[in-house]
Amino acid sequence: MSSDATKLSRQDQAARWFAAERAGVMLVEQRAEFDAWKADARNMAALDAMRELWDDLAVLKGREPTPAKRPFARFLPLAAAVAVVLIGGIAVASSILAPTNTPIVTAEGEQKTQSMPDGSVIAVNVASAVSYKFTEDERLVTLSDGEAAFSVKPDPDKPFVVRVGDLEVRAVGTSFNVRQRDGMLQVSVREGQVQLCRAAEAGGGVIATLSAGQLLEVPASMPAAATAPAPASIPSSQVAEWRMRVVTYDDATVREVVEDFNRYFERKLRVEQLSLLERRVTVRLQVENREGAIETLAALLDGKIVRAKEEELLTQ
Repeated sequence: MSSDATKLSRQDQAARWFAAERAGVMLVEQRAEFDAWKADARNMAALDAMRELWDDLAVLKGREPTPAKRPFARFLPLAAAVAVVLIGGIAVASSILAPTNTPIVTAEGEQKTQSMPDGSVIAVNVASAVSYKFTEDERLVTLSDGEAAFSVKPDPDKPFVVRVGDLEVRAVGTSFNVRQRDGMLQVSVREGQVQLCRAAEAGGGVIATLSAGQLLEVPASMPAAATAPAPASIPSSQVAEWRMRVVTYDDATVREVVEDFNRYFERKLRVEQLSLLERRVTVRLQVENREGAIETLAALLDGKIVRAKEEELLTQ
């Protein structure tokens, strides 16, 4: 950020960094400056508030702010300006179709947010591969690998479909997250309702219906005769919280935690002891603070971090 930019208010600085963050990959120097700016808790709070406002505006429901969101009222003038740009862009985009598959691919450590032709918004997590095709008859997103969150613009006549192999997540207008890693499909709902279905070519039929605050995990290659387990309950605020650079693991193996955590960084965390890899943990990590996150994991396991030139070793 230039010397002139540092004279801006904290909220204006947050708006500039939010725009840079949404634009995609930053230069190394810019990322270092961004990380230094976020080290101030007050700056991070302003950025989080900007992200939350964007999510609300993206859905475009026009409702009054909820009591929990009223403390961010100081952002409303800026939010109004963002809304003008957003609505104007959507007015143009809504008349544009994407009849062929359009890819969105992210590398390790990279996240992207993009508006869809219909005005819906997709956020793609690290190391993921997504494509979308919007025609007059369908809104289809294919998640080949990884994770993505969706804020869907309502259209009862054209359901929004996220396809993962032979399974589909169908929504009309809602906010939800879909993850496919290591042969497992996980769907969680922040707002509204979605259906998990088999694709028509796989026999069709609804497997499960999920509402806000519910999470379901099934094999990505689910046998035709298999039935889904009952959905688990989770706080809606934890759905797609990776957008805030926070990850939560519930009764996961250390192997799963480390493999997932390493997708966020070039510098890797390594665990060699099999007994340690197989241990199960429940932990919430702030990936914004990598050093603090790995120290938290080490403390939970009564372990220690051994630092090398290009990586860290977690051991006991």
